[in-house]
Amino acid sequence: MKRGFTLLEMVVVLVVLSLLFIVLTPSLTKHVQEVRRTQAVNDERALGAALLSLYKDTGYWPSTNADGPSGGVNRLLSGESGVEASQRFSSSSPGAFRWGSSLPAKSLGDFLFFNNPDDDSGINSSAQSGQDYPSSGENSWRGPYIDRPYWRDPWGGVYVVNARYFPGNPLSDKTARAGHRLMVLSAGPDGVWQTPFDDNTRKTTLPDDSPGGDDVAFVFYTND
Repeated sequence: MKRGFTLLEMVVVLVVLSLLFIVLTPSLTKHVQEVRRTQAVNDERALGAALLSLYKDTGYWPSTNADGPSGGVNRLLSGESGVEASQRFSSSSPGAFRWGSSLPAKSLGDFLFFNNPDDDSGINSSAQSGQDYPSSGENSWRGPYIDRPYWRDPWGGVYVVNARYFPGNPLSDKTARAGHRLMVLSAGPDGVWQTPFDDNTRKTTLPDDSPGGDDVAFVFYTND
């Protein structure tokens, strides 16, 4: 005759399972966050390398205006929309709010996936003669440089590039550009921008412009 579990035995099993859950949860959570941070850095390295390849091929850092790949842009965004939805930021980091609000902004995909550096966006406006990068010859666009046009970080946010400090960007004069780190940035697990984005906050200032808090960043170029 088979005997089932007694109430006491079931209670003991539940208690043991609960204790195991309590003990293991912090470790599992930490592991998941470490995996996500690694994925974010890998994504950022890929995007940073693509930006460097674009510059090597075309002779232009990403910028934009109505007539072609000149003009200026403050932020490049990896997401589908032209403006990052999150406006959360740390007030203790100079200009941190600009990661989520500073305009003009443009999609990274318009430079790295579509040949579309002018002031419109998307595949239907790509490779327009006289407006976008040349498609053949010297200093031509040889993309796509990334495998998909839109990227989200492991926490659902977008990657952002502080394009304001690209060499030659007319939105920031040479003096303001000097000494800034150019980076691909994620706001990290808490979705709060904690990295400075300020003309007067640079690699040589206190505080400097290095990634702050739990933000995840890859620095791919530093202005001298």
